[in-house]
Amino acid sequence: MITPAAQAADAPGYHIVDRIPMTDGWWDYANIDPVHNLLFVTRGNGVFKLDLNSGLMDQRFIPGSEGRGVIMLPGGDKAIAVLAGNSSAIMFNTDDEGKVLHKFSLVQQSDSEVYEPTGKQVWLMGGHGQIAIIDPVKMEQTGSIEVGGELEFSQTDGRGRVFVNDVESASIIAIDARSRKVVGRWKMQGCEDPSGLAYAEQTDTLLSVCFNNMLKVLDARSGKELQTVAVGKGADAVIYDKTTRRVFIPSAYDGLLTVLQVDGPGDVRMIEQVPTQVGTRTGAIDPKTGTLYLPTARFGPFNKAGDVDPLPGTVQLLVMKPKS
Repeated sequence: MITPAAQAADAPGYHIVDRIPMTDGWWDYANIDPVHNLLFVTRGNGVFKLDLNSGLMDQRFIPGSEGRGVIMLPGGDKAIAVLAGNSSAIMFNTDDEGKVLHKFSLVQQSDSEVYEPTGKQVWLMGGHGQIAIIDPVKMEQTGSIEVGGELEFSQTDGRGRVFVNDVESASIIAIDARSRKVVGRWKMQGCEDPSGLAYAEQTDTLLSVCFNNMLKVLDARSGKELQTVAVGKGADAVIYDKTTRRVFIPSAYDGLLTVLQVDGPGDVRMIEQVPTQVGTRTGAIDPKTGTLYLPTARFGPFNKAGDVDPLPGTVQLLVMKPKS
């Protein structure tokens, strides 16, 4: 049994070291280009870029509507962003002012995408159960798969399986990339609205966060549920650092960053919870430095549609570093 004193001694001590202003408006997932040391954040008006070396920003590096996510492609010079506002995916160069190389029109709005290395294809997860598959070299769509559900964040094990959270059934859908067939639908008991998903290669496990204060740990071969870990409420991302085997989960409702340690397949433990800011729900980690970048804002009251909007002049990036 790990005592509170031992847990405190093991805590890396993440804390806010900077706040970087961003333009007004909404945001979604973030990712880091480790080749060029760039941070990309998808925004309501496209894609934001921050040069981590110089600190220079481009508030609308790639113009578009309702950006959802960005992934880097092999080689380090190209990336793909999904834009839900016009049901498209944009391939662009990361190193020459964001030259757009190709625009893919999609049947369904996509909320996430993943590069599957065994087939060298990009899988785009449609919001109504269709997965579009594109060849980034030929710049063409090579097929699609109907899996049903409301698809959210996705991952791959790099060995021929693709995984995606289904919000509708609170399940993880597992797909064989070669046959393009569903090989598992793994219900997560007690989970509501799963969103963020990570794959821990050292333990061959999936880490799926649920809106209602829990992280589910599943075996990536069988789908067996190994563990449920308490986290903050309203989380939307699972940020995994494979170097340290730490997991970072920012939660919007309580403004907490939960930091976990993956010690084994069914052994994920909390090492600290630190305050961020209410509304902080996504982010990315610099794999070289361990620095976290978390978009956030302050919010006003609920509007007539039952939503809240970021207050003008408050959207920013929280920069967090460990003390150890």
